[in-house]
Amino acid sequence: MAVDFNPVLDVTFEAAEDLSSYQYHFVTLDSAGKAQLMNAASDVVIGVLQNAPKSGEEATVRVLGISKVVSATSLAVLLPIKPEYNSTTDCGKAIAASTDYTNYAGFVTDLSSAEDDLASILLNIGVCNVIA
Repeated sequence: MAVDFNPVLDVTFEAAEDLSSYQYHFVTLDSAGKAQLMNAASDVVIGVLQNAPKSGEEATVRVLGISKVVSATSLAVLLPIKPEYNSTTDCGKAIAASTDYTNYAGFVTDLSSAEDDLASILLNIGVCNVIA
């Protein structure tokens, strides 16, 4: 059961596009500082979208703390994770970071069993991006 019982820091941004189908996905910012989906695997994410805004609406992004996240596959507790990128419409789900900590986003605190399940993660975005 995914939980987000201890939010620490949520920040709001204007949604650059329709994000109504991407609640609990990782998001990034466009050049105007608006929340958007990833455009490439190398995009640095800022956090996990907490609501489901349409373009121009307020997007609430959890940047620190415990959050639910949509998983791309089964995820075990304490597994380091990063955002998945397959395309501009299939992105932002959590996958294992394994030994590649580029775009490391945190680690799993409550497992998921399959793709599209919700897992809980402790967000720790950017810690390894400086090292990687």
